[in-house]
Amino acid sequence: MQTLVSDTIAVRIVHLGDSTGKLQVIFADTDVLDLSAIARITKRRLEPTSLFNEKGDPFTRSIKIPTLIDRNILSKEKVSILYDSQSDFIELSTEEFEGLFVTQPYSYDSFTIPPHTIPPIHSHHASDEEYLSEALGRFQSIRLKQRLEETLELPPLPVSAKKIITLCSRKNVDTDELCDVISLDPSLAAQVVSWASSPYYGAPGDIESVEDAIIRVLGFDMVMNLALGLSMKNVLDLPKNGPRHYQNFWYNAVFRSSLMESLVKRMPAKKRPRIGHAYLAGLLHNFGYLVIGHVMPTHFSVLSRHLEANAHVPTELIEMHLLRFTKEQLGSWLLRHWGLPENICNSIRYAKSPQIKKDGELNTIISLLRCCHCLCHEQTIDKDLFNIIGLSEEECLSVYQEVQSSSSKLQTMVNLLK
Repeated sequence: MQTLVSDTIAVRIVHLGDSTGKLQVIFADTDVLDLSAIARITKRRLEPTSLFNEKGDPFTRSIKIPTLIDRNILSKEKVSILYDSQSDFIELSTEEFEGLFVTQPYSYDSFTIPPHTIPPIHSHHASDEEYLSEALGRFQSIRLKQRLEETLELPPLPVSAKKIITLCSRKNVDTDELCDVISLDPSLAAQVVSWASSPYYGAPGDIESVEDAIIRVLGFDMVMNLALGLSMKNVLDLPKNGPRHYQNFWYNAVFRSSLMESLVKRMPAKKRPRIGHAYLAGLLHNFGYLVIGHVMPTHFSVLSRHLEANAHVPTELIEMHLLRFTKEQLGSWLLRHWGLPENICNSIRYAKSPQIKKDGELNTIISLLRCCHCLCHEQTIDKDLFNIIGLSEEECLSVYQEVQSSSSKLQTMVNLLK
């Protein structure tokens, strides 16, 4: 049977700008916009003017704004284009498309990258350290350093976090031991108590101690992992000059962890992973973003602008093109180096990789992370995920809407992190 090739190409429009003016670029929505190529063509350092636009910018018909069109568009007979922000995509013939530029300056050039030319994420975390060292060596003079942790020059893990990790590794730990460890850090203890006291949980009466937080509201496993996440919060600062849609980084982290928690509570009892592990995986799912910003701030700025310009493609595609590793790889490596539970490290590492064939809690947490990602980005959820977590699409959407309706309460919780 012969495969039919579509003669229509859907295009993406991105508005770029600098101190001298704006430029409109148009390219296939399956490709990656290469800002370094734009810089070579224009001899200007142009940046996206939109914060984060998955749909793309609408077409601009202004004689003051020149347009740069990728040559790949010429290979098709028809073009599907977002003509204005109030309407959907419309289909034009190539002749009609070129007719749009009769009154404004435009030119053709090559400035995109086909996704198939970008190296894939390698399959197993056991090789991450080798790949990370090699990739970082492209940017820094690290060849003489043998240990990746020395290369990264990362701050040490807080004492409280080390003690909690030690507790995580033991099978029999009681409430008193956990309370003692958390209480060694008064600020951490206050945050845990405030978290349990927040309107989001609606606990009756006052929560006066970490023990109260454990017994009356959150539970032992939840408090252990929450305290671990909170104690790590100040290890790395929020990077400057990052993607502008990441300005609410900690709100997004708290939202994702709360969504993970709510989905686990709705799951059938036999399928539920440890709620604390699921919560911490959600809270730290983007931790690698902080690590990249800390390790390589200059390159992180370049990465950030590319992420803004390419909101239509998965972030790992941009990361692999520019860095040769993903934030999930780097973040999970650091968490593993610090001694966090394997299931948390691996669930973050494989959250965006092809489905791995492993049973048990790890696969469940990975599936929950993927489900949360789809819910937050309004993407179609793979039906296989519903089978793994034991929830229907309607149930997942219902949970998402419930958490979304508590956004103001979650923001209050985020404020406790400052």
